[in-house]
Amino acid sequence: MKSAELRKCFLNFFKERDHTIVPSMSLIPRDDPSLLFTSAGMVQFKPLWTGTMALPYRRAASVQKCLRTTDLDNVGKTRRHLTFFEMLGNFSFGDYFKEEAIVWAWEYLTEVLAINKAKLSVSVYEDDDEAYSIWHKKIGLGKDLIVRLGDDHNFWGPAGNSGPCGPCSEIFYDLGQEFSCGKKSCAPGCDCDRFPEIWNLVFPQFNQTVSGERLPLKNRGVDTGMGFERLASVLQKKNSNFGTDLFAPIIDEIAEHTKTKSGTDPQTDIAINVLADHMRALVFAIGDGIIPSNEERGYVLRRLLRRGVRLCRNLKIKDSFLYKLVPRVVQIYGPAYHELADRREEITLVIKSEEERFLSTLEKGLTQLEELFKKQKTISGEDAFRLYDTYGFPVELTQEIAKERNIKVDEEGFIRMLGEAREISKAKAKFIPKGEWKVLKEGVGSFVGYESTDIETKVLRYNEHDHTIELVLAESPFYAEAGGQVGEQGQIEGPGLKLKVIDTYWYQGMIVCHCKLTSGKITSGSVRAIVDLHKRKESARAHTATHLLHAALRKTLGEHARQEGSFVEPGRFRFDFTHFKPLSDDEVNAIEDTVNEKILSAMPVDKFFTSLDEAKKMGAVAIFGEKYGERVRVVRIGDFSIELCGGIHLENTGEIGLFKIVGQESAAAGIRRVEAIVGLHSFEEFRKSYVQIQELNGIFGTDKDLLQKVRDFQRRMHDLEKANHDNCLRIARVEAAEMLARMKKERSHFVSQQFDEYSGDTMRAIADIIREKKKGAIGILYQESRSKVNYLLFVGPELVEKHPATKLVKDISKIFGGGGGGRPHLAEGGGGDPKKIKKVLTFLKELASGE
Repeated sequence: MKSAELRKCFLNFFKERDHTIVPSMSLIPRDDPSLLFTSAGMVQFKPLWTGTMALPYRRAASVQKCLRTTDLDNVGKTRRHLTFFEMLGNFSFGDYFKEEAIVWAWEYLTEVLAINKAKLSVSVYEDDDEAYSIWHKKIGLGKDLIVRLGDDHNFWGPAGNSGPCGPCSEIFYDLGQEFSCGKKSCAPGCDCDRFPEIWNLVFPQFNQTVSGERLPLKNRGVDTGMGFERLASVLQKKNSNFGTDLFAPIIDEIAEHTKTKSGTDPQTDIAINVLADHMRALVFAIGDGIIPSNEERGYVLRRLLRRGVRLCRNLKIKDSFLYKLVPRVVQIYGPAYHELADRREEITLVIKSEEERFLSTLEKGLTQLEELFKKQKTISGEDAFRLYDTYGFPVELTQEIAKERNIKVDEEGFIRMLGEAREISKAKAKFIPKGEWKVLKEGVGSFVGYESTDIETKVLRYNEHDHTIELVLAESPFYAEAGGQVGEQGQIEGPGLKLKVIDTYWYQGMIVCHCKLTSGKITSGSVRAIVDLHKRKESARAHTATHLLHAALRKTLGEHARQEGSFVEPGRFRFDFTHFKPLSDDEVNAIEDTVNEKILSAMPVDKFFTSLDEAKKMGAVAIFGEKYGERVRVVRIGDFSIELCGGIHLENTGEIGLFKIVGQESAAAGIRRVEAIVGLHSFEEFRKSYVQIQELNGIFGTDKDLLQKVRDFQRRMHDLEKANHDNCLRIARVEAAEMLARMKKERSHFVSQQFDEYSGDTMRAIADIIREKKKGAIGILYQESRSKVNYLLFVGPELVEKHPATKLVKDISKIFGGGGGGRPHLAEGGGGDPKKIKKVLTFLKELASGE
């Protein structure tokens, strides 16, 4: 059965059993900052088991795109491990439980798909007698085909540090003795390739708290996950995921380009398999709006892409290649995931640009590595991590090249530093519960901030820790961070209670206010929630301005200039968009003119709800990575802009005041970022600039034509600098002549001189002249400043190879402290102890006299 048919077959089976078919969510998990990526089918359903939101249905089925990097080192080496994969799943929320889940799973596998029953075996949690009994008595499996396993294998979850979890029952497929590890203990659950798990039936019946306590789940149910690629390999009679029609076309294209043949060399097979896997992950992640970067999700993508480039290098591919595989991936998955086909060109350009950027830094990294090889016989963990972090240089590549030179790499030190960096990254998570929710009243609350900014409401639940409180209101006027707009601030007051709302964000379907307790304590009584109107207005100015900017960019640059992300805060915002070169001054001016023209026109900003289909017919622009339901909110600005948006906006564009782009940069390969200011913030910046100009007028003694005055000043400075340079050369020639004469008289190859009044340029000029005239010279020129010695060390051409200045700097630093560096013929240092200068001079003189 082909993979496209298999998806439909699975969903139809459960649709016939009254399951609602739910589309795959984005790889960016909304409302769960404890996860970097959507890693399982159940992620989007977590609140339905915990009871933190109303149940829209009690049965669901989905085919979910997932991304995990926990098994990254095994990808390509085993037949089953992947980074990107699809998960088939059926779910129950307070509805059916173990018996139906097991019976339907067995029916689907053995009757619908006609998989040989003799090839199947199962495992259950060691204490789950109920599941064991169903498999043995209801299904009829022999006891020898049912294995009891512990927490490591058969207790699933939670996804993140808290949430639904429970025992599970896994279904295994026996590939045969030839795939066994050969151990007597080899059986279902073994880590070898013989018994791949194809379906995991999880029975969420506990809600694990952050402390590890397992409480009864409000809506116990079923959460199954079946690896789509593994199932396809069974049905297509392939011994590996990589042999299925989900991989074969990609692998064939790589093999054709590299002129290799599958099965001829194990290492080549691994490299090609990994490339195929990583390309799927990259295409899907970029298609969902994740861009390679140095932070969080983007960092993972950058690592996968650069790992791919390294493997291309192993396959003798020196130029950009990965981007050429995008059309093949889209051809396989486009019919099921239309967003990939819609964004194919953008995905291709992002990968190509990122490849080219890395190939450039790869050369810099190789240069740095060569320098390290010259200096030391071991690459420290710190140096390996610096190459990785600064130049994107994979440690595997460092080890590979070092091995060729018989140089060791401190892998443990590298892993330690990498772990520290990961912990720092984890610490950036917005909100991961540190305590337990104290529930005052059941419910998840609702947002009423479009209509109200000052309301009376009640606290449903709260979580207190470290002098701060997270709480959920029954009705919240505070906008929770979404769509790039920051969460709102304000205050919450009650009898004897004062809370300062610092931030507001989503967590598992709830609007959470992050507060600082000023006084009192939370009770079940009424409270007053008040939004900071000044900050709301400034945020609304910025947010409405992003819509104008988006439309202006497309008008000025072309339809390819699509939003890739934004960060909107009071009075200013960042806006990322697809474009592959910096904006010219003329383009910036044109964009600013367009936006300010629409502002001065005071165009009405209409906000209304409609169906998603109707919004699309109107031409509303949707932002990739955002999740939309059947009913959506549309923001329309006259006939100039129309977008799907749930953010806070103005009533008309005239309220923005003024718009100014204050910066632009590259956010990632193929992505530009502009920063802009609006409203009162822009006025403050203009006033600051005006004051600075007035001060400059006073300094230059003019009230007009300031630029001309500055240009005249620059010309005078240039003339003075040239005159000073000429004087320095004249002085250098005189001083160098005297020092050369002294060396000749003393018949010495060494010379030293203290120059407290001369600049570094003058001393360098003196050193260059002596080196040219006396090719076997060693010299030091120094000056004393603030009880420290700064010096310049030079070596003539005849001695550079034997006594490079870079080595001599280290030697004399050991004598009188400080440090320095430079090039083999000339180096500079500083921080030395003046009392030890005589020892340094003696050391250098003895060194020179030995020649």
